[in-house]
Amino acid sequence: MLLRLSILGALALAARKGFLNSRNLQLREVEIGLRHLPSSFDGLRIGQITDIHAGPLVPREFIREGVDLIMDENPDLIVLTGDFMNGNRGILRPNNGSFKQHHYDYCIDELARLSAPLGVFGVLGNHDFWSGKKLACAIVEDLNSVGIRILRNQSIPLEDHGQQLYLVGVDDYWEDSYDLSLATRGIPKDTCRILLSHNPDVNEDISTLKERIDLVISGHTHGGQVVLPVVGFPYLLSPFGQKYRSGIVRDGQRVSYISCGLGAYLAPIRLNCPPDVSILTLYRQREDS
Repeated sequence: MLLRLSILGALALAARKGFLNSRNLQLREVEIGLRHLPSSFDGLRIGQITDIHAGPLVPREFIREGVDLIMDENPDLIVLTGDFMNGNRGILRPNNGSFKQHHYDYCIDELARLSAPLGVFGVLGNHDFWSGKKLACAIVEDLNSVGIRILRNQSIPLEDHGQQLYLVGVDDYWEDSYDLSLATRGIPKDTCRILLSHNPDVNEDISTLKERIDLVISGHTHGGQVVLPVVGFPYLLSPFGQKYRSGIVRDGQRVSYISCGLGAYLAPIRLNCPPDVSILTLYRQREDS
């Protein structure tokens, strides 16, 4: 009996700690060197918000805090890498009540406050598609209406002092509509390319297709969301294990950055893996470094 009570007490303390951690939003700042970065973009600062999962687990105030953290940094460019909504699939049917209209409305309203000199861009995540096709299309339309362009297998040039880099965005890697080749079509061969992909596993496809991408910006993993002592990260939805869990991952000259994200899934709990929004500062890397 005493052992059972001790176990229950430990679980209760862990759950409480996990809930408190899920509200301990961090600003993560990283520097990334890219060899093909044009000189006029040296020092480019990119703000990233990902995996909001708007719904009953993520209150409006928490989304507002993430937006405020990014806007206080005055980035040159802002990117949103999917899972705006908390839609479900499989044993949980789409539109099963995991979020309501007011969750959707306040998410759009808070994101509408984002602005940056080079613009605000985004891509959809798996939970956005799992919300149902109608709602996924509404997300695109409503974000576009407040100045946030969602890239669906598309690219757009960003210009500064006569130099260009291309921002590329793809539909979620798990969706049939995902098409990296279409997204990169027509981009000049030697131009710097920054890819927005909700799922970092896209890196494996980049290698298979032999596409040249300089930087991949992703979310999806939540950094594991729950990190246990000794055990570590018990589960990631990736066939590549811990390879793309979080932070900076290098594959030859390609660099990936994976944010732990703002929200949570299934339960408002994070253990040893706090939520974050990110500021990426890019610099031009020398050929011999």
